[in-house]
Amino acid sequence: MIKQVKRAGLVLALAALSGCGMGMGPGGGALSGTFDAPVDFQKAYQSALKQAQQCLTSDDAYRAEGSLNAAARSGGVRVVSRAFSSDEAARIELTAVNDASTRVRVDMLGKGVWNVDAMRAMHDAVYFGEVSCRTYMMRSSDAWFHGPRP
Repeated sequence: MIKQVKRAGLVLALAALSGCGMGMGPGGGALSGTFDAPVDFQKAYQSALKQAQQCLTSDDAYRAEGSLNAAARSGGVRVVSRAFSSDEAARIELTAVNDASTRVRVDMLGKGVWNVDAMRAMHDAVYFGEVSCRTYMMRSSDAWFHGPRP
């Protein structure tokens, strides 16, 4: 019993520290942007889902959920709190532009692991098909997204 109480307290403390209970509003997160990736829709979706699962779940306090509509060639990935499933920390929406290009909209909370680095890493994971929690690409601009920068 004591172990369960301690575990519950730890979960609540982690939730409070990670921004849980705040979530993103209907207009998106503090960081948001859209880009076109020169990859087919299925590959873009798989890359976004793997990136979210590996890099945005914050020590399993969150989970990545994917939804795919193959007929409409659209889909999405949400990162939501395990404790409060309505609290989104990240949302990625994908739509096929044509057979070789996908439009990607990314919204992130803007704090914790869902920060500017995560925006850059999500872009690179989808664009290049390589999942990594950090980006190593040199860039001249992050003009594709807006929000507070460090």
